[in-house]
Amino acid sequence: MIRLVLIALLATLALDAYASSDTCLITGTAYDYSGKPLPNAVVRLIDQQTHQTAYRATDTNAAFEFADQLPDSSGQRYRLDVLSTPTIVVGSLIPTRSVLGIAPAFACEAGQSVHADVRVAVL
Repeated sequence: MIRLVLIALLATLALDAYASSDTCLITGTAYDYSGKPLPNAVVRLIDQQTHQTAYRATDTNAAFEFADQLPDSSGQRYRLDVLSTPTIVVGSLIPTRSVLGIAPAFACEAGQSVHADVRVAVL
């Protein structure tokens, strides 16, 4: 019985290791216009093939991470933005955000990690 449990556990670990090599990890740092780290900023990742969007808040060091993304060798699949703080537009009660900066294009191969920084492009 113990052998069966150990075999099942090892098989699960092996499958997890195999599955994780089919994805990529996107990390980066958000910077303000002057090049200073931008903690607590909202970073958006858009998969331009599936149109799925994910959001992350940067940590106290302005770092962010998007794990388990589908690989892309073209450098055209993902768009990475830094967004403004929520603002209520006149005539609307819905808080909106604006894109303040877009990261340069980057490729993210299977089993790899890529570091893509995003910088605010406007004051």
